[in-house]
Amino acid sequence: MNFTSKEEYGLRAVMHLAMHESSWPVQAREVASAEGIPEQFLEQVLAALRRAGVVRSIRGAGGGYELARQPQSITAGDVVRALSGPIAPIPCTDDADPADRCAQVEHCVVLGLWQKVQSAVTQILEGTTIQDMIEERTKMEQSSCFMMNI
Repeated sequence: MNFTSKEEYGLRAVMHLAMHESSWPVQAREVASAEGIPEQFLEQVLAALRRAGVVRSIRGAGGGYELARQPQSITAGDVVRALSGPIAPIPCTDDADPADRCAQVEHCVVLGLWQKVQSAVTQILEGTTIQDMIEERTKMEQSSCFMMNI
């Protein structure tokens, strides 16, 4: 299983939108600049997230992007699936289309291993919300800042 920059950028963009809720809508240019994401690539990522109902776009002057739902109701799995499709290490573990199963699936000795991998990854992605990630980021930022009193 290989996650790409697309998923990384998608998660960072969604987190950025969540953290800037008070200034919605946020222009893609601003997200790209703040997160170090190539703007053209980010536009593609945001379009996929919009089609999946994770974000929505507002057209016109002052337009941009905002979350379509609250950060606590968007999971990392929602973002990954919107950008990459089903979370399946191999086609045999994707129950959505049994036609993709290989001829050996009935006797495959490693299928159980791949199903465990899929289950573990899915559990982590579905069990982690954007709100959880924001809270973790806030903790990291607070722990990296310390004050010296003289």
